[in-house]
Amino acid sequence: MKVDYKNYDNQQLMCRRQFMINNKLNFIATIITQTIFSIVSISVSFLMMITIDAIEYKDISRIKLAVVFIVSILVLYGTFGYAQKVLKNRYIKLGLSNFKDYIFRKILSKSIKEFGTEFTGRIINTFSNDLSSIELHYVDGTLQIIQQTLMFVIALSAMLYLNLILAICVILACVIPITLSLILGRHLVLKERKTSDEGESFVDQVKDLLNGFILIKSFKAEKEVLNLFRKKNLSLEEAKRDRRDTNDSVSLASTFSTILVVTMIFTVGSYFAYKNIMSIGAIIAFIELSQYATGPVEKIFPLLTNKKASLTLIEKISNVISEKEEKDEKISISSVGSSIIMKDVSFSYNTEKTILKGIDLKFEKGKSYAIVGSSGCGKSTLIQLLLGYYYDYKGEILIDGKQLKDINLDSLYDVISVIQQNVFLFDSSIKNNITMFKEFSEDKFNNAVAMAGLSDLISEKGIDYSSGEGGSNLSGGEKQRISIARCLIRETPVIIMDEATAALDNKTSYEVENAILNLKGLTKIIVTHKFNEEIMKKYDKIIVLRDGNIAEMGKFQELMEQKNHFFSLYNVTKI
Repeated sequence: MKVDYKNYDNQQLMCRRQFMINNKLNFIATIITQTIFSIVSISVSFLMMITIDAIEYKDISRIKLAVVFIVSILVLYGTFGYAQKVLKNRYIKLGLSNFKDYIFRKILSKSIKEFGTEFTGRIINTFSNDLSSIELHYVDGTLQIIQQTLMFVIALSAMLYLNLILAICVILACVIPITLSLILGRHLVLKERKTSDEGESFVDQVKDLLNGFILIKSFKAEKEVLNLFRKKNLSLEEAKRDRRDTNDSVSLASTFSTILVVTMIFTVGSYFAYKNIMSIGAIIAFIELSQYATGPVEKIFPLLTNKKASLTLIEKISNVISEKEEKDEKISISSVGSSIIMKDVSFSYNTEKTILKGIDLKFEKGKSYAIVGSSGCGKSTLIQLLLGYYYDYKGEILIDGKQLKDINLDSLYDVISVIQQNVFLFDSSIKNNITMFKEFSEDKFNNAVAMAGLSDLISEKGIDYSSGEGGSNLSGGEKQRISIARCLIRETPVIIMDEATAALDNKTSYEVENAILNLKGLTKIIVTHKFNEEIMKKYDKIIVLRDGNIAEMGKFQELMEQKNHFFSLYNVTKI
């Protein structure tokens, strides 16, 4: 099968394009209002010049002009300031929504095998830390860069109009922060990326430590774990301090430039006023204009370096969501007409230990199969192979004669439903957790509820009853029954249950497993370690795994009479 890997540069470009999807008009309108708003703001400098000159020369016509000017400025300032705010926030809102939607859509397109603690930690860091930086430094930062550039250009044009020599002095003074910003900017990009990496590592560690909280308390390892946390926390804060130091250096250079510009204007301007080359009003206006010129210089280069740093975060996100694209179309299946066959299947997660060894099995349509064995014998791995989690196995897995490796996984999950040990429920209604937010007919819904044994719960609490966060409002048995109904409503021909009753009490475990086995016409593959004689007798075949091999298989009575490995397991774990 030919596989084409997406180019990371193209993926980064696609990420950046999301900010502009159905958003170009908002962006353009924001820039237009920013331009007008900048012109109006800078006009205040000329208002000061007209007013001061009118007083200096006692010119009543200039005073009247100043009054008209100030009223016009107030109206325009309020109007375009408000318009700029509305359009800018609308652009940012839509841009970020598009970007996050795109990222999550790409995450959902990942295969199950690509998910794990490391991948999840990177995604959590993306949605918590990196997106905040991208919003501030890339989305909003881009608009600020444009506005500050407009301010600088318009202010510089006005200064050139008033006095060429003074304008050149301002330009020369701005060279200092520009040069330093360009030098320090490259360092800031690297430090932003390092800070992001440290943040990601910190989130991963916190997640691991919280997941192991019971273990930590049981072994009284609080002190040792706290030291691990402190080390990682200090490393993150050191990276953030280093980034702030560099950023502050850029700001310091810009502030120095501002002081230098004002000093030059006062010195040269005083000389020009003394020589009657410029009026006092023009010099005051020039000082005001210099703020509009040096202010952007002070802000724009930190903004540019921060934006460049945020681009590395977008690149990082694009690398996380990049995926292999299969160019050759795989086979789609719509049912399991006869059987699922495993031929001489062997599998290992690494080269050191083989988990499954030479497995030969045939799961026939409509029959029930139990997979049993001690912990670590390969039961869950076998199920994961049937679900297409891994392709690097030896041997063959065939569904109606078709190689599993050649079958489109989306179509595979249309014919196989899985009931896991840890049932995941959304913080939503019972109905939504059964339908997974999809639309089903009332008959299908009621039928699934009845077969899963949920009728009493629905009658008591109603279909709109909230399951609570993680199903906290429901018992373990109720959650498992919802997971059964969730599978049944899809009407898939195959149901796989992987240790789904492990955490349930014996009575509830019996009810859940019995409910599954009573379903007619479905192929049922159930991994279990709870042996109830009545339940075990309902299986068409019991498959006993031991150290990755099939130790024995057959009906319950046959295995008990043989008095081999299953006989021993049963007598140790029977309920």
